[in-house]
Amino acid sequence: MRITMTIAFVATALAATGLFAAPSSDQPPAKPRPARHYEGLLTWEVRDADTGAPIPCKLTFVGVEGTRDPEFTHNDIGKPEGDLAIAAYHRVFSASGDGAVRVPPGTYDVYVSRGLEWDVAVVRKLKVTPEGADLVAQLHHVIDSRGWYSADFHVHAAPSPDSIVPLPHRVIEFIADGIDLLTSTDHNVVTDYAPTIKALGVGHLISTIIGDEITTASWGHFGAFPLPQDLARAGQGAVLAHGRTPKAIFEEVHTHAPGAIIDVHHPRIDPTIGYFIIGEFDPHLDRAGTKGFSFDFDAIEVLNGYQDPARRSVDRMIDDYLGLLNHGHLATATGNSDTHHLTFNMGGYPRNYLRVPDDRIGHVTPQDVAQAVRAHHVFFTTGPFVRMHAGQADIGDMVPAPGGRARVDIEVDAAPWVSVDRVILYVNGKEAQRWPVPPSQKVARFRASHDITLAADGYALVRVDGNELLAPVVGDRKTFGVYPLALSNPIFFDVNNNGRYDPSYKHGERH
Repeated sequence: MRITMTIAFVATALAATGLFAAPSSDQPPAKPRPARHYEGLLTWEVRDADTGAPIPCKLTFVGVEGTRDPEFTHNDIGKPEGDLAIAAYHRVFSASGDGAVRVPPGTYDVYVSRGLEWDVAVVRKLKVTPEGADLVAQLHHVIDSRGWYSADFHVHAAPSPDSIVPLPHRVIEFIADGIDLLTSTDHNVVTDYAPTIKALGVGHLISTIIGDEITTASWGHFGAFPLPQDLARAGQGAVLAHGRTPKAIFEEVHTHAPGAIIDVHHPRIDPTIGYFIIGEFDPHLDRAGTKGFSFDFDAIEVLNGYQDPARRSVDRMIDDYLGLLNHGHLATATGNSDTHHLTFNMGGYPRNYLRVPDDRIGHVTPQDVAQAVRAHHVFFTTGPFVRMHAGQADIGDMVPAPGGRARVDIEVDAAPWVSVDRVILYVNGKEAQRWPVPPSQKVARFRASHDITLAADGYALVRVDGNELLAPVVGDRKTFGVYPLALSNPIFFDVNNNGRYDPSYKHGERH
């Protein structure tokens, strides 16, 4: 699913000129695209059911009654539909909530969505004729996410040699799916989305921080963010990776960007770019068999968007993560889309939720983001929304546990279109409790409290799974199925009352 360097170079040039900019004065204006007689003009208007205000949205078209799915494009450069919408493959992404798109006549089920915090409106058997059609829908914001900020820390666009998505199109896609923060992580290129966001006039809908996917030929890929603005101004500006060990790379990041997070990307995706495979990392021995391996990272990508359909891969990564925690490597678990396209692994699936002091867009600084990740105030999800407390302690916090006794309270919410089938509580790396969750379309899916007894310091975290694909809103039922999955970071329990978490095993011990 990688795209050639030549195509990406052309796309980069297109993105640099701005697909939404007016033509320059020394060139004739582009001719309007003529309407083909077999297309009908579909207008859409999507509003917040509570306020009546227009809202960003995504329209997913599914052909029914013998009609094929529309193909607005055949590649990852969207077709602009006005100033703030694009059509790509069989979807329309809108940052404004209204617009028009030409659609082949036929009958369609249209799924109107706004991301995992909103319900979905399905317009059944919408008939589009050469004379056109109208689509009007309302969506309800059903998940109370106050205090949490959604972020994708692994995003590619045309500056990467294996993506051709123009920067404006990536921004509009993310707005349509309700992500608060977009992090640029192009391959050995430092990209800044801020000028694009400003040019589109959408700074009230999305924020961004600068990052880099440090891409090596022999050790794998590592995300670094947030990076200083001057690196983006320098053009390439990326951390030197060629011929260097992870130890040297991590040291350089920490030297030149002391506040940056190092997130190990897709550690087990395959033997060529999976750091844990290359390094022969064994989580139960807490050892790596390859010289040069370093544990000096801040986070690991437990779920990568390319692995959304692969439950076994997720299980293996969770085992790696629990092994790290058991031996005192307190990395933060993240989940990121690794999106390169405008289909397949779509932006924001999975996404991270960060606990921040002020979750209004424009009020979260790069330093807030790094601090939240470093403090484990994060859970990631493709659909379910997770809360876990131990008294006043929240995800990522440490709480005293005198006598080794503690209680955790778990809440799971989900939009009606997201399934939740089981909730698993892990304590000190082992499954402590598993709850089946009956099918429901209620937002409040699960509430439970559980008492924990600990002989020494420990931790607890929660996993949530759903068995029903998120298609057609996310992924599809044929080539790329995405399931509901969420994982919290731990709450730590201080049994010996020394103010820190003492792991069950020392570095390098067997467990």
